[in-house]
Amino acid sequence: MKNRLLIYLILSTVYLNGCQENRPSDPVCRANPKTLDTRVANAACIIRLNEKMLTVTHRLSGKFDLPGGTSNGVETAQCTAHRETWEETGFNVEVGQFLGQSDQGMHFYACQLAGNFTGELQQFPVPEWSSLEVTAIELHDPFVLTGKQWRFEDQLVQIRNMFNQVPESAATQ
Repeated sequence: MKNRLLIYLILSTVYLNGCQENRPSDPVCRANPKTLDTRVANAACIIRLNEKMLTVTHRLSGKFDLPGGTSNGVETAQCTAHRETWEETGFNVEVGQFLGQSDQGMHFYACQLAGNFTGELQQFPVPEWSSLEVTAIELHDPFVLTGKQWRFEDQLVQIRNMFNQVPESAATQ
């Protein structure tokens, strides 16, 4: 039975990965020169469109989170936020000011979408290359979300406070 399950998992992985489009190369890190930060850390973007925040829904937990993730150990935290946002959403953001840090060491930055986003769309297509990790990309009011809906429940209040710090220039384009 264990061998059968193992074979099934291997075949499923090969099938899913074989059917995935290859992810395009990462774009060059875009950090606002006025807010350069040389720290190396895990990082995420808080992207504000009017009064809503861009969230991703993680496949395994089914819960909302910010686009972001683990540093590769060499890039700055701003470049980690940029790369992880690109990998999870396909958005080539400009990473701005440092907003804060979680107790677990995640750094949060105000990020701005490139292009003319008005907030009319509430859902965005998930890029093929991130569909194994992300099931949805949506705009949500962070003050309506509950801790039970959030991937790291203990961070939601802190994220709401940082959302309020996102400058108006990053809130609208």
